[in-house]
Amino acid sequence: MKNIKLQHGFMLIELMICITLTILLLSGMFRLFSTNLTIWTKEKHHSAIEQTTRIAIDKIMREIRYAHSIRLTDTNSLTITKISGETNTFQLGSGTHAKTLYMIIDKTAAIPAGGISANPITENIVTSLSFTPYPEAVAIQAVGITIEVTDQSTGEKQTLNTAGYIWNQ
Repeated sequence: MKNIKLQHGFMLIELMICITLTILLLSGMFRLFSTNLTIWTKEKHHSAIEQTTRIAIDKIMREIRYAHSIRLTDTNSLTITKISGETNTFQLGSGTHAKTLYMIIDKTAAIPAGGISANPITENIVTSLSFTPYPEAVAIQAVGITIEVTDQSTGEKQTLNTAGYIWNQ
């Protein structure tokens, strides 16, 4: 009896309770970390899509502001003529590139003359693009732009609407 009282270790039941509490605490922390990681990943994708959309809109708006004239072949294609004679056309691609927004640069009539090139502005995220002329009856003075993008990993859609007018008129 004297030997039992002199021992200074943990009993088996105390050790089991301690291990159980530790496991419960760690599993709760893991769930919390996992949830936060999921939210962070979603927000990262959301921010990347939004940033790409804003870059595309800013590029189109910059071209509209400094345009000499604007022409719409249809509601999905905008052609901008600069004072130098260069024409830039904004439109979606076709086929496997149907969700990519392109700026087609035609410098054949520009001074100095150059060739034609197609530059992608976005990569495979634009699901809808439309241009609305203002006023519709006479020479176009402003253009409304609606662009819808879809996050490929989550399927989330975002729509951005804006309008721009020519400064050089």
